[in-house]
Amino acid sequence: MIRFRRWTLPNPRLALLLTSLAVGVVAIGLTWSDRPASAQPPAPSQNPALALRYVPADAAFFVHVDAAKLWDGVLGKAVRTADPKTFTDLTAKAKELFGITPDGLESITMFWPQIKGDGPPQRLAVVGTFHTPPDKAKLSDGFSKLFGKGTKYTLHTPSERVVILLIGLDSEYAKPRPADATGPLAAAIREAATGQHFLVAGSTLANLPDEIRGDDLPPDIQPFKPLFHAESVVGIVDLGKELSAEVRVKASTPAKAVEAEKGMGLLAKLLQEGLAHAPKELGKDAEKNPALKDLFTLLNAVQAGVKGAKFTADGTEARVRVAIPADLPFAGALASYMGVARESAVRAQSLNNLRQIAIAVHAYHDTFDALPPAAVVSKTGKPLLSWRVLVLPFVAEQVLYQQFRLDESWDSEHNKKLIAKMPRVYTVPGDTVAKPGETRYRVFVGNGAGFDYIRGAKFTEFTDGLSNTLMVVTAAEAVTWTKPDELAFDPEKDMSKLLGSTPDKRFLAAFFDGSVRTFSKPPATKTLNAMITRAGGEVYEYPKD
Repeated sequence: MIRFRRWTLPNPRLALLLTSLAVGVVAIGLTWSDRPASAQPPAPSQNPALALRYVPADAAFFVHVDAAKLWDGVLGKAVRTADPKTFTDLTAKAKELFGITPDGLESITMFWPQIKGDGPPQRLAVVGTFHTPPDKAKLSDGFSKLFGKGTKYTLHTPSERVVILLIGLDSEYAKPRPADATGPLAAAIREAATGQHFLVAGSTLANLPDEIRGDDLPPDIQPFKPLFHAESVVGIVDLGKELSAEVRVKASTPAKAVEAEKGMGLLAKLLQEGLAHAPKELGKDAEKNPALKDLFTLLNAVQAGVKGAKFTADGTEARVRVAIPADLPFAGALASYMGVARESAVRAQSLNNLRQIAIAVHAYHDTFDALPPAAVVSKTGKPLLSWRVLVLPFVAEQVLYQQFRLDESWDSEHNKKLIAKMPRVYTVPGDTVAKPGETRYRVFVGNGAGFDYIRGAKFTEFTDGLSNTLMVVTAAEAVTWTKPDELAFDPEKDMSKLLGSTPDKRFLAAFFDGSVRTFSKPPATKTLNAMITRAGGEVYEYPKD
């Protein structure tokens, strides 16, 4: 992966702006989906072509989207069908913030004149065109609420149906460019203005960060150097009887165009190899989950499309075109993908929680030269509070820790009031069963497990190896996070019944070396027992994910 020294993520307000603009596009599809069959969208105008006149012919990056083609096509219908409620809610928010009539949006054009310097790439322009004039006062009020005082921006309305938003740019960019302007992207801008394509995007590579055009690229990126040294890269997407994407690379000489063609060929090969793996794995899951069948079908079609890509080099320009049928089950595939993405996000967040907990346990050991005991106990040995309370200072909850009375039980009148303040790191994402103040992040205790109730072990006692011993797991049963109620280890029983899984039926765990792992199924009883003990002398292999 290339890491650009000067690139950082844009601020949240800018991200919200781009999301809101996308919502405006999405809203069109929702509105059109409710129209009678006989209703027709407004006739196309020259506004999109006029909007493209504002794009510099040497822009670092520009993208133009024909909203009508998006939502009248298979992709728009797929989006509406896959998750209508989400987009209905987003539409309502867009209307409330900007007062935009959803079916009035005609096109969106965005461009960054240059992406260089020490700051994030927030100097951009957004040009929106509408079938009917928007409420300019409402738009201005919406952007004021969105940005507050932290972002420099101006709003321009060169005509009643064209609105230009400039962020970090002076008003010079609100003036149209000469019709005969020349530059690396001039041809792409003129082609976008014809209205024949769903999406046209282009980049003048000389105006991107200097790092990508240097000679010290990582070895695995060197084969793609001709692409980075090209004059421009243009992408065109069309929606019709087939869904096609074409990439055009303009080089300075015919020889360099041939090298660029080879670079694109290598990229296609790598993409093909990656796609070949995905359908194979997904196919196994599709047998168990019919909902994944459409996604499996689409991925296979994309793989075939990439395999059949057409490469050409004509003069100083190299091209590659990929196409797939337009009658694929896009709606079902998108719905499946969204479900998989949600499950993946839940799993990733839970793994991150486990990682933070493991770091906290390590920090506790570094401070006290021993692990926390599984519970704070009274003078008579009665468990009072969970280890989760003891590590609070190491999960940035020192103030909360100081509010506990460590000589009182978790359910004492005083400590009971603190249950509602459970840190987010103890919340299992996607858990719809656990009650507020309950967690599933628990540890195995006793009979040689990593934790004991009375005393905390030292890392030197883990002769099986820290990386081979379970620290924290996601349990099947949730408990009050302050309660000293852990998983009693009994080597004579099946401990896998105590494990809980994520929505996609995976099992998560943190190990004492601080690593986290996922398992596609619970380990066998003998293997799991070996993973629980810290000095059992067992030898085992990790279950395959």
